[in-house]
Amino acid sequence: MSGLDGIFGIFGVGCGIYCLYGYYMLKVRGEILQSLFLPKDADLNRCKDLKGYCNEAQMPALVLGIIVLIYGAVDLYNTYIHGVTVLLLAATIISVFAALVFFCLRVKKINKKYFDI
Repeated sequence: MSGLDGIFGIFGVGCGIYCLYGYYMLKVRGEILQSLFLPKDADLNRCKDLKGYCNEAQMPALVLGIIVLIYGAVDLYNTYIHGVTVLLLAATIISVFAALVFFCLRVKKINKKYFDI
């Protein structure tokens, strides 16, 4: 084992938790995490309907958060506890990429609708 074993699993768990935090902020507090959902130069005050944005952006954040968190957990399990099959690793990686594409397309559409970006 080298010093970087499990770095992708740690990164996956961290990203998954951050996406779930973004979901929490949308669902419970009604706030948009600009670093997760909007470009740098976007102004939060230009949102046409904050509640509508929060409602529509919840599902992509939740889906991405859960899938990336599962990937991170599987990778850490594979690295430190017991090896898993190549098929399971491949399935989790493909799921992450699919969820990321889904998230990007949905958030882009939602941003265009509520921010004209």
